[in-house]
Amino acid sequence: MQAPDLPEGGSVADRLKAARKLKGMSQLQLARHTNFSASLVRKVEQGSKPPSAAFVASAARVLGIKVATLYGARENEVLDEPSPLSAGIAELRTALDAYDDPQPEGDALSLGAVEFRVSVISDKVLALRNTDVLSELPNLLHHLYVLADQPGHAGELARAVLHDAYRLSATVAGRFRQTDLAAIASERHIHLAPRTGDPLRGVLSDHHRSTRYLQHGEYRAGLRMLDRARRHLGTGAKDRGVAIQLNLRSAILAARAGDPAEADGYLSEARAFADEFAPPAVPYYNLDASATNIVVHWCAAPVENYNGTEAVRRASSVTVLDSRRPERVGHHHIDMARAWMLHGDRGRTLDELNEAGGSRRT
Repeated sequence: MQAPDLPEGGSVADRLKAARKLKGMSQLQLARHTNFSASLVRKVEQGSKPPSAAFVASAARVLGIKVATLYGARENEVLDEPSPLSAGIAELRTALDAYDDPQPEGDALSLGAVEFRVSVISDKVLALRNTDVLSELPNLLHHLYVLADQPGHAGELARAVLHDAYRLSATVAGRFRQTDLAAIASERHIHLAPRTGDPLRGVLSDHHRSTRYLQHGEYRAGLRMLDRARRHLGTGAKDRGVAIQLNLRSAILAARAGDPAEADGYLSEARAFADEFAPPAVPYYNLDASATNIVVHWCAAPVENYNGTEAVRRASSVTVLDSRRPERVGHHHIDMARAWMLHGDRGRTLDELNEAGGSRRT
């Protein structure tokens, strides 16, 4: 979709109104095509009612633009200023393109040594130590390309670690809105999963694929994909942990689709799995089935339906503190800032934003 010339500043309301006029549609026509009321369209454009995620997704489809365009997000934002981060992104881009011409630096590494380093990188991703990740991950990809080309079981084991490295690459690229780079890494781990000898890795890839459905407002399609992924889960400890992660993602998809009851159903199942089976909090690198993450999603789900009162009520009954997960804690405070804004308390909104900045600072 070609992004129209919409105002860079302002609100969703401003961009929606501009996009609708560029499309030559009236408020009534937009309402009919989105299956929302003309009254809601009018209130959203006036700024008197915040648009739900489901409304924004539907309007974007009708207007032929991306969801991110209505939200004013620059999906292809680049790191223009020279810095360790921009250099690291460039090296990661080169490494992802070198799968058929690996050039590992230093002495050859054993699979055990590479796997240990990937585990350390996974911890750094969780801790938001992005500069460290980008300085270490590209060269490990080069080493893994060599190891993954081995025949037999050794090659399968190496490809499993490469699958982890690709998923970590997609995550860190996404943090800096390098959407093309994240897409390349995602496609790599999706196609590699069947060659790892681990059937759960296809499910992991499906979980990461669901991020695209969130970004593009295709919430029901994302839920259907995750339902298909669940068919491949067993009853092992790792399976239960992966199931929790799928349920958390499904909860947000359902909430954004406008079904809070369905969202709470997924959250209840995630909590029940955690209570009954106590699966590992990190069943695979770059997955988080922890109690902290469950609580963060439980508090966030009402915000996706602009129910700030319920989100504030839930947050008042829990404490979200976890030094190992600053990104999750920071995300919680951002969600609560949105909740307090919806609740009409700008002072508490600012407090939560300050808390978010402190917890995410590395």
